[in-house]
Amino acid sequence: MAAVALHSSAAQAHERFVLHRLRVPLQNEFFTRSLVQNPDMGRIGLNVAAVLMALLLIWMFRFVLQGFAEQSVFSGFGGGTRRAAHILACFVTDRPVCHRLFLRVGEWTVIMLLRSPGLALMYSATTDSLVMPSFPLDPGSAAIFKFAQVGVGILIVTQTLLPLAGALLFGTWLYLFRWGWYVAMDALPILAAAAVYASSPWRSHKLTIVQLNAGQMKWIRWILGLSFFTLGWLKIWNHDLVAGVGDNYPSVMHDPLVNFFAIGTDPHYRRECWVVAFGMAEVFSGFLLMIGVFARVWSLLLVFVMTKLMLIDFGWAEIPHVYLIGPLLAMIFSNELTSELSRFEVGYEEACRRSGTVTLLVGMILPAVVLAILVIFPMLELLTHTDRLGL
Repeated sequence: MAAVALHSSAAQAHERFVLHRLRVPLQNEFFTRSLVQNPDMGRIGLNVAAVLMALLLIWMFRFVLQGFAEQSVFSGFGGGTRRAAHILACFVTDRPVCHRLFLRVGEWTVIMLLRSPGLALMYSATTDSLVMPSFPLDPGSAAIFKFAQVGVGILIVTQTLLPLAGALLFGTWLYLFRWGWYVAMDALPILAAAAVYASSPWRSHKLTIVQLNAGQMKWIRWILGLSFFTLGWLKIWNHDLVAGVGDNYPSVMHDPLVNFFAIGTDPHYRRECWVVAFGMAEVFSGFLLMIGVFARVWSLLLVFVMTKLMLIDFGWAEIPHVYLIGPLLAMIFSNELTSELSRFEVGYEEACRRSGTVTLLVGMILPAVVLAILVIFPMLELLTHTDRLGL
């Protein structure tokens, strides 16, 4: 409430330190043609839906595939190789991994998750920013906000009164709506840390917190998944900003997954297709995180991408990526992962005992196809009819 009572001017730019000015204008009509009239955008949607459907099917068959691999492929190897294969299979399928090194690294990632946002807040204070360097403070109230951020950062770094720190972070996120809903959506990842702090004990400074429970991990997974899912659609909507970053940092246009999603598109629309494929890659990753399908694998890939952007491509201007890297690392090394498809899998196992093979396959394939289509195409079509004036 104190933050809302204070005033600051609207942000003049989404990115202050990351160059994003277009060097060559995009062909804007590409983004406003229906999927029926735009085969390139439709092809990207089809590529993403096909990969999403395949991963959903593999997820449903993961235990069968794991059993086949361990009994048929690795049965002839030594005990050490079989144990390593079992650990790897458990890691990929989000099952508990019982290994001393894995558990120790998991404890370290929780400590990083709890402490690193405090350092990011202090860095923002030194750059006259609120939460992230992208959001500049008004000079008239900058001192108040900077001292407040340093104060919250001290609470976080010293692990003191974490529920209060969580409430303050949540209130700060609500305050960002003053600059517009787009700004608040861009800052969604800070809610992952806020959720962990809010669910921590008030005596946090007297405790050694090195593990998170299943409920906390579910909140992290939902929030991060929603963040990527939302920001992916917003990148397609606000295409000039994304293309401008690509123009100034050409290395970001060489991502293998993004280029794979753009396979089969017209080279004449290379930059436009890259923007759509880039946004769809985030939508794709975010959706899999939200429903808890191969969460560790996608978290590992996203940590690599976020770290590369921060340390190699953009530098300290992208230090807010620690709001993502910390929770993603905690998810990678957590044995408390759950999936939103678990109830469906229970029903599937019961159906296995009653139905034939054909009925069983149809019951698995049809939901994966329908889900992949509904996640991708309706929203992609809707974006072609949205107003982009003023962006």
